[in-house]
Amino acid sequence: MSINSLAKRFLEPPRYHSGPVLPNLLGWQLARVLSHHGAHAMRRGPAPLPETKELIGQGIEDGVVIIPNFLPADEFERLRDCCAKLRSGPATRYEANRGGTGLDFTTSPISREDQGDNAFVVEKIANDPRLLNVVSALSRHQITRPPQIGYQLLTMRDNEEFVPDAETILHADRHYPTIKAYYSLNGSTMENGAYVWVPRSHKLTAARLRYEYADSIRVARSPVKHNLEIPEAHLKDMGVVEKHILTEPNTLVISNNFGFHRRGHFAPGAVREQIRLVFHYLEEPFYATWAWNVLRNLNKRKMLPEKVRRAVQYRLT
Repeated sequence: MSINSLAKRFLEPPRYHSGPVLPNLLGWQLARVLSHHGAHAMRRGPAPLPETKELIGQGIEDGVVIIPNFLPADEFERLRDCCAKLRSGPATRYEANRGGTGLDFTTSPISREDQGDNAFVVEKIANDPRLLNVVSALSRHQITRPPQIGYQLLTMRDNEEFVPDAETILHADRHYPTIKAYYSLNGSTMENGAYVWVPRSHKLTAARLRYEYADSIRVARSPVKHNLEIPEAHLKDMGVVEKHILTEPNTLVISNNFGFHRRGHFAPGAVREQIRLVFHYLEEPFYATWAWNVLRNLNKRKMLPEKVRRAVQYRLT
């Protein structure tokens, strides 16, 4: 087993599906879903800030929170300049035609310990009190540190047709409430793969439990373990209605990704530029925070073997 696989198995939050067919036939997935949601219901959320009370209500009801004009105009322009510099930074990765989709990916981690421009990005986005208060309320976890944060530029090749991949299939990330966010630098449109969300699909209903039970068996039997198409009967049972999240630049979007979502399709030449924020660490095992801190300290002292560093770089920011 690779180092990356070991890290994801033992240091990451619980996977969506688990176990072979027989335990899932006996209700293993239902027990996992109900225990996590029961723990979520028993935790107390924080007191809302005056400016987040309505936002938290929106997140509880619809599962998604949209904050337009997130930064003042001068700070937004400085942020865009910072991200332009990131594209040529030493940690930036370029992946041409990722997965044969026609999309070129440019990504760069943004460390909480960076100085200068990156520190400005962390301060204005990842450390924003509104973001942290909303995430804490929706997850019912105390926020002890900023999320993983990274820059992402998706460019659809000219004169090529977009080829859908697993991320364009409607799916949920986990079997319990888990929070992600993104800050849009150039706006989200039908042409540049705008985020597709199913309002209120983050709620645990009888129909969702029926789906979770059936899907756990289907996944256990399938050689493909990532984002299987949801059967039409379950879509109808759960009342799924997709909604494209279309936004202007300088918009923050927060979602509870127990709800169903997917990436939209891209038109030739379309570009999407954003900062991604991932709060999966809130659900990781109790010992994982200590382990990641040890790895970060070893990395800072340049004592982490290169093979290990490359395998877990996604969590060293």
